[in-house]
Amino acid sequence: MADVLLGTVIQNLGSFVQQELSTFLGVGELTQKLCGNLTAIRAVLKDAEEKQITSHAVKDWLQKLTDVAHILDDILDEYSIRSKAHGDDDKWITRFHPKKILARRGIGKRMKEVAKKIDVIAEDRIKFGLHVGVMEHLPEDMEWRQTTSIITKSKVYGRDKDKEQIVEYLLRDASNREDISVYSIVGLGGYGKTTLAQLVYNDENVSTHFDLKIWVCVSDDFSMKKILHSIIESETGRNPNLMSLESMQKKVQEVLQSKRYLLVLDDVWNEDHVKWEKFKFLLQCGITRKGSSILVTTRLEIVASIMGTHPAHHLVGLHDEDIWSLFKLHAIGPNGEERAELAAIGKEIVRKCVGSPLAAKVLGSLSRFKSEEHQWLSVKESKLWNLSEDNPIMSALRLSYFNLKLSLRPCFTFCAVFPKDFEMRKLTTEHVGNEVWDELCQRSFFQEVKSDVVGNITFKMHDLVHDLAQSIMGEECVASEVLSLTDLSIRTHHISCFDTKGKFDYNMTSFEKVESLRTFLEFKPPCKILDLFPSITPLRALRTSSFQLSGLKNIIHLRYLELYESKITTLPESVCRLQKLQTLKLERCDSLSSFPKKFTQLEDLRHLIIKDCQSLVSSPFRIRELTCLKTLTIFIVGSEIGFGLAELQNLQLGGKLHIRGLQNVSNEGDAKEANLIGKKDLNHLYLSWGDYPSSQVTSVDAERVLEALEPHSGLKRFGMKDYGGIHFPPWMRNTSFLKSLVCIILYDCKNCKQLSPLGKLPCLTTLFLSGMRNLKYIEDDLYEPASEKAFASLKKLTLRNLPNLERVLEVEGVEMLPQLSFLSIECVPKLALSSLPSVEFLFVTGGNEELLKSIFNNNCNEDATLSPQGTAGNNIYNLKLLYISDFAKLKELPDELGTLSTLEVLHIQCCDEIESFSEHLLQGLSSLRTLCIHSCHEFKSLSEVTRHLTCLEGLEIIDCPQCVFPNNMNSLTSLHRLKVSGQNANILDGIEGNLSVKNLSLTNFPSLTSLPDWLGAMTTLQRLKISGFPKLRSLPDSFQQLRNLQRLSIVSCSMLEKRCKRGIGEDWDKIAHIPEVELESKFDAKPTFCENIISTWKVGKHTSSEFDQMIDIL
Repeated sequence: MADVLLGTVIQNLGSFVQQELSTFLGVGELTQKLCGNLTAIRAVLKDAEEKQITSHAVKDWLQKLTDVAHILDDILDEYSIRSKAHGDDDKWITRFHPKKILARRGIGKRMKEVAKKIDVIAEDRIKFGLHVGVMEHLPEDMEWRQTTSIITKSKVYGRDKDKEQIVEYLLRDASNREDISVYSIVGLGGYGKTTLAQLVYNDENVSTHFDLKIWVCVSDDFSMKKILHSIIESETGRNPNLMSLESMQKKVQEVLQSKRYLLVLDDVWNEDHVKWEKFKFLLQCGITRKGSSILVTTRLEIVASIMGTHPAHHLVGLHDEDIWSLFKLHAIGPNGEERAELAAIGKEIVRKCVGSPLAAKVLGSLSRFKSEEHQWLSVKESKLWNLSEDNPIMSALRLSYFNLKLSLRPCFTFCAVFPKDFEMRKLTTEHVGNEVWDELCQRSFFQEVKSDVVGNITFKMHDLVHDLAQSIMGEECVASEVLSLTDLSIRTHHISCFDTKGKFDYNMTSFEKVESLRTFLEFKPPCKILDLFPSITPLRALRTSSFQLSGLKNIIHLRYLELYESKITTLPESVCRLQKLQTLKLERCDSLSSFPKKFTQLEDLRHLIIKDCQSLVSSPFRIRELTCLKTLTIFIVGSEIGFGLAELQNLQLGGKLHIRGLQNVSNEGDAKEANLIGKKDLNHLYLSWGDYPSSQVTSVDAERVLEALEPHSGLKRFGMKDYGGIHFPPWMRNTSFLKSLVCIILYDCKNCKQLSPLGKLPCLTTLFLSGMRNLKYIEDDLYEPASEKAFASLKKLTLRNLPNLERVLEVEGVEMLPQLSFLSIECVPKLALSSLPSVEFLFVTGGNEELLKSIFNNNCNEDATLSPQGTAGNNIYNLKLLYISDFAKLKELPDELGTLSTLEVLHIQCCDEIESFSEHLLQGLSSLRTLCIHSCHEFKSLSEVTRHLTCLEGLEIIDCPQCVFPNNMNSLTSLHRLKVSGQNANILDGIEGNLSVKNLSLTNFPSLTSLPDWLGAMTTLQRLKISGFPKLRSLPDSFQQLRNLQRLSIVSCSMLEKRCKRGIGEDWDKIAHIPEVELESKFDAKPTFCENIISTWKVGKHTSSEFDQMIDIL
């Protein structure tokens, strides 16, 4: 933890001495001694890190060291800032500036106080017997890590499918391979990797299939001698007593001769590719039978990638029911009596396990022989890391931590500043940061890693891994609600603040005693905390939504500043005083219009990240002076000096760049000065024109400007908005130049008649085309039908407002779009499509009934073998989601839809002529899970044929005033989510008797004065929302029967809200048993995957900021 911090401090002290600053402070000798002490202390940190596990004294020593190192770092940083503010110390005369003399005196005094503390810490280093560069492993520590092939568990839960998958691979996939097959099991410590390997090893079919089985526990030491020794001993049953590696190799080849063997290498940590290749080569030298295999267990993704010949098997946490069964086995025994009151607490306890069988075993064992509720509650409320000194959960997880390099450890433990289950976002601005994140991810410290199509990466930490980070950080790190920020420790360094109560009265007394607060991350706006912070706080990172930023002038140490959803109109001048600021992120600051004039005083600024600041009209003046700048997400071209494209010329920018205001560039000379072709680190480039300043700017001018804005050939994503030219420049028609592009957005380029040969770009996966009124074909290039495919890699295609588009390709008979999975078509009246072989998500909007017919007649007809374009086997049988909207004349859905047996979501909206669905259509939708019918004013009924929808889980009927439910709604036994909105109260009658719905939403019934009493019979309900019932007077008495209801939300029901007020309302007794009761609040069920797709598709549609939003999500 302290290694990186000490390294920084020692380096700064060295600079301090070299510049003779310590002499002027009167602490010259002291500084030399400080350097010596800290260097000696740093040399023993490895040993101290491990000894702190068993020694509270060493742990306290490390904490004191970290605290004092923070303070010393603050002192050195402050002097550096003050010196720069009062003039350059290289100039002799400035050293005697009055303000400098005063600053020196105070700093010298503080340094002497710190030096005394470090003297004591250095002496204690000797007292604790800490050794240089040693990472001790105690014998007993190693002993518990040894494993064997024998299954020691009486019962293994939840791993049957994992075992079947691995056995299937070993017995079939690997059985005929000449080379050795290597299969890796990857997962967190305590997840049961060894147990799974034991199950496979002892499987009867595996034992029959292999002539020889060998089990080797490898652990940290990937010793070839050790592994070879184990192989020989497993076969011969005795110690080989062979000393040389040569003799062992020969013996192993003899042992494995003509045998099909299974070698299990358990608990592998080796990342040395050379060691592994040598070992594998040795095994392959012998003559063995086909199908010999190696099964590896490891926590490290990188180990699996080095060793594996097959994709790794990632072991996930056990399901809740399996964890509960395992917990019960250890808590009450196989034949113990399950008491209801203890079972309720026990099910809360197992949530702490988060899928870990080891945690379930440990917590279950702790509860054994405890028969009182308060004893089980004590286990439930305990912190995992405080259970015991030899807690096996933390011991198992600490192995992963101690396997990290010292420089990576603080990066991991810093994540404790975020609360559990928090979705973190990877900020890819520095190469070293990417490398650190990649290594932590490969070592399984992160999970649920998701990457959108733009490359934005989000991730989480497993709760147990979070516990590990929190146990190491202790009081240094606080993730808290605002109301609990009342008792901070003096050694708190990092805080994240989540204001879930809507109150913003921070207790500043707690902050004043904190010696070196480095991080404050505020979530849940708004907040005024900056005006309350102590002066000259040593903060390095700040995230806030405050709009009162006068306090920034005191936070001079800041390196990272993020302002989000702030109401500021311009950045205050105080920002310009943050000499050390390296990253400034501005997100969703809707009123922000400009930057201060002195913004370029931020000489150390490396990253200026601007996102969703729609009012911004200019970039910083003379931004060229920020020579360290590496990231600039938005640049707005102005017509005045200091705001032109020439400002970008010498900036070495990377990542994403969006240039707006190109209508202000009148000639190619100005455009060429941007030097985009020289910015080799740019990955994403977006160009926007706006309203032209005069009628004299022609389409030819726009074409010349675009030609001069030629970027380098390694771009990954490119987009344009409001381009006024008719033609594209040569660089955009050169397929070899565009070969790396994966995403293209051409938005409202109204005059374009012909596109680049996009269909021949080998990496293109996403294409968005909008507002090109004269475009007839997306691709008019020639193809060789027998050998070429058009758009071979395209997965996502959006076509919008293309009034004359007729076909994708001008030529016919060419196979196209073989990988297309997402297709959105809106207001493209002349388009005909026939080849959709792999589409999973289809959105069709805008009234082109012929387009619907062409899609479904050509793709759903089971008898058809050739499409009009001559390609065989076209279909959309992979379709999972279908969204049909704004077809005013569509009277019925094509019966061909009934052949879509894979369809999971069907959404029909604004189709006023549709009255019902045919029985043939619904019969075929055997996989349908979600059905939504919105704003179809003539829609009358789902009819009795809904009984065919046996998989239906979610149903929405919104604003369909004539719709009623059929009498057989109770036959939909899979229906868990039901949402009904509209003015026809009769629709509610069809819900009666349904005993499967868990989530019910009733909205906008303005005339209803009471709810039906039968609602109380829906005992499966867990969530209920009642919204838009202004005349509803009371709740039925039967609500007391809803014992499973966990959450009740009452919104826009003025009369009812008064009666349901906690403790005092007349209806409170009817709902007092419900854990969560919310009045006047939003309430939404967690959306399904397909519903998320619809939500993403709708983002930003038809808004002025749509292009900006698209470049973030496409």
